[in-house]
Amino acid sequence: MHKADAADRRGWRRSAAVCTLLALGSCLLAVAVLVPTYGAARLKVIPLDVQSATVSVAEDAAVLKATSVAMKGPLKTDRGVPLRIQVYVTTEDPVSAASTTLQAAQKTVRTDWGEGLGLVSAMVDRVTIDRRSGMPLAEPVPTTQAEQGKPPTETPRAGIQYKFPFDVEKVSYPYYDGTARETHPIEYVDDDRMVDGMRLYHFQQTIGPVNLGKSIGSVATTTLPAEKWGLPGTEPTTMDLHYSTTRDVWVEPASGAIVAVEEQPRRWLARSVDDPNAVTTLEAHTHFDNETINGLAQQAKDARTAILWGTRYGPALGAVVGIVLVGTAIVLARRWSRR
Repeated sequence: MHKADAADRRGWRRSAAVCTLLALGSCLLAVAVLVPTYGAARLKVIPLDVQSATVSVAEDAAVLKATSVAMKGPLKTDRGVPLRIQVYVTTEDPVSAASTTLQAAQKTVRTDWGEGLGLVSAMVDRVTIDRRSGMPLAEPVPTTQAEQGKPPTETPRAGIQYKFPFDVEKVSYPYYDGTARETHPIEYVDDDRMVDGMRLYHFQQTIGPVNLGKSIGSVATTTLPAEKWGLPGTEPTTMDLHYSTTRDVWVEPASGAIVAVEEQPRRWLARSVDDPNAVTTLEAHTHFDNETINGLAQQAKDARTAILWGTRYGPALGAVVGIVLVGTAIVLARRWSRR
């Protein structure tokens, strides 16, 4: 009787072990199937507390000498000017589970004139975007304030701007240019660049020449006496601001985070694109400084790691462990049943 009881207890413990292994393995397999969807919903979304500061520099730019407007003689353009472009992006209201609003304050200064003296341009851009796709929403209407003391101008748009979508593909994307206030394709180029162990996708966009005086209005026109343009006489003469640029952007594909940007903007006041009396107001080759690239690379790496573990590596590991546990349970059940 004693031996029969012991055998029953062993059989019960073996059955319990097999059932436990089957339950754990099945649970892990179910989680491995469900977690990628749940993880994507939680991880592939723009946070509601964005605070990002970037710095671009140019070592040998051409910039209109602001003081020459009030001086005698034609306008002058300084060459060999060092520039610093600061952009500070923050989250502002309105925000929701589906959308968030980003405000970008941009300031361009020449650093050879000392603190507070070399302001070249400044603007504040505001846009509400979809938190998953990064695409701008029609409402509330995006705005741009380019003139201090004046209300912002409505600037509707249809392209990405501060971030690429998650899971970036090797295709072209609509990309908004804040100077031209137009959306143009930004084309995939290559994936040759590595930063901090991450392979980045390289995109390039070329814009212009664009007559901003005609496309965005009086904010991009200047009227001065003819002699200020190097023309004979003193009659008031209006010049339109023209613009062109080539923009290169490097993106971490899993997170869609922009890690590096280079631009070659050119702006000039002229009566036509090829006006011989054109006055260059800005011409530069700008690029993110090393501190900005390193900081953005670390943010992208953190986001990439969280996304991959939450949607790929973690579920795959869970599936492997689940299969091992279920397989072990089946083997033990067959072995013990034969005994």
